[in-house]
Amino acid sequence: MSTTDHYTEDRVAGSEQVIDERPTITATTPPWSPAQIVGIAVGIFFAVLGIAALVRTGFDTSHIYTPTVDVWTFGHSPLLAVIEIGYGVLLIAASVVPGGLRWLMGLLGAAAVVVGVVIVSGDTPARLQNWLAVTHRNGWLFVATGVVVLLAAIVSPVFVSRSRRREVRRVEPDRSAPTPVASTDDRA
Repeated sequence: MSTTDHYTEDRVAGSEQVIDERPTITATTPPWSPAQIVGIAVGIFFAVLGIAALVRTGFDTSHIYTPTVDVWTFGHSPLLAVIEIGYGVLLIAASVVPGGLRWLMGLLGAAAVVVGVVIVSGDTPARLQNWLAVTHRNGWLFVATGVVVLLAAIVSPVFVSRSRRREVRRVEPDRSAPTPVASTDDRA
């Protein structure tokens, strides 16, 4: 018995002859997690918010802190807009990987919580206000979305599907073997 590419030559197996045999075909789906959906949604939100803010503020490398505008009732400077775009893109990139890069999603969620808590606490540095034009609304947005992403990364399960295997085989009866003939004589 010799093999060529993906097919096996004819071989005799009892009273049947294998005329075509192919390797096993395996079909699997990649692992996925509900955290991926949360990460993609939050990532798209921040990317779109940052792009909308950057369109309204413009971007001049000599003045990355001015002008400041309100976009969707959240204060923004061009620097904050670029940071939000980067955050959104990183979160989307972490979410599109099969199963999700949960460690990166958790890190990004924790970072958003920390930044939000710093902004919401009463001792927000004046430089932070001047550089990013953030308000308490921004802080609460960062805290809320950070907690959601962090919890999704920690708690959300990963679903893995089973692989399905199918062997393709076509068998024809051996024509060289004698076929039993039924007798019409039923005398005993």
